[in-house]
Amino acid sequence: MIQTIINEPLVLTSNTSPIVFDATNIRTRCAYCCNGGWLDYENGSPLFRVFGNNYNGYYNANFSASISSATAGVIAIGLYEDGVLLPDTVRAVTIDAPDDYETVSFNRKIRLCPRGTSTLTVGSVPSVVTPTDPTTPIETEIPIITNATFNLSRSNN
Repeated sequence: MIQTIINEPLVLTSNTSPIVFDATNIRTRCAYCCNGGWLDYENGSPLFRVFGNNYNGYYNANFSASISSATAGVIAIGLYEDGVLLPDTVRAVTIDAPDDYETVSFNRKIRLCPRGTSTLTVGSVPSVVTPTDPTTPIETEIPIITNATFNLSRSNN
């Protein structure tokens, strides 16, 4: 298992930026790519590279954070696998005033084929649609992230 954190507010550079975590506060022996580990990650990188072993692997990805923006509007965060946004992980909130904070979170089980690899990132989502008008995308604001945790763990199924 690995758990990365952000304690100080992090202003992303755009509404398409990945989140870079400050530090790793939990890392078990199995969370290294060397010697049979299943994860390659270095602090200061937005990339979490997951390695499958000789069998199908399942991994749990969990994210939680307080988010805001310097301007009022919609902010969205999601999980990307190999650069592709996983739609069921998108969490969007509307900020009514600058520096108001909302909490967002998601959890997702990811399946990896034998000997496969996958690169995961958590990042800002540039636009979202609403159920009332699914044909008109809403451009999101640049997020400010704080009190964030992202953890990955192997699952038995």
